Amino acid sequence: MSLVYRFGLISQTIQEAVWGIPRIPQISITLPKKLQELKEKLFQEDISIDNGSILRAVPKKKLSHRRHRVKQYAAGRKQIQQLENLVRCPACGSVKRSHFMCMNCFDEIKTFLKGLKRANGLIKDTVIRPMENFANPRDETIIYPGKFTKPEERQLKAKEYIPKREEPIMFQKGKMLHNKKRDRLEKAGIYK
Repeated sequence: MSLVYRFGLISQTIQEAVWGIPRIPQISITLPKKLQELKEKLFQEDISIDNGSILRAVPKKKLSHRRHRVKQYAAGRKQIQQLENLVRCPACGSVKRSHFMCMNCFDEIKTFLKGLKRANGLIKDTVIRPMENFANPRDETIIYPGKFTKPEERQLKAKEYIPKREEPIMFQKGKMLHNKKRDRLEKAGIYK
């Protein structure tokens, strides 16, 4: 007999002794609370994160204005439905949509196949040469003749690349006055 069943029988006999009333025998076996919690967690359909929030699918790109309006204001059937068919991948344990391939597993397969192709010689790795530092810039133009520097680039490479500001023209009151007013002032002898 199991330990839980024995404790159930002992509790019945204690109740009969205290109250003096015989009880109907219990058929169900009482499980500890911890086992019941584990049983509930097994049959939970939602995937939860640490703080108990439900994990849902997240869009990878920003919604367009039109799509956002449809989702917000359209009738019930026309609204975009939330994806709730999220499950854990049986191979790696990451979250994925049901009936879709897990992207983590896909990446592993992809890297594995690329490794095989490299081993067979189907993919050749490009060799990156280190940058050469030339003492004379003319050597660089001879070795790399296709590269032409624009005047803006040359100006930026120069030490004084900040443009010099032109001196302002001296202020003349006559330039600011309207033609009719200037003529009147000239006749009066005030403006020269």
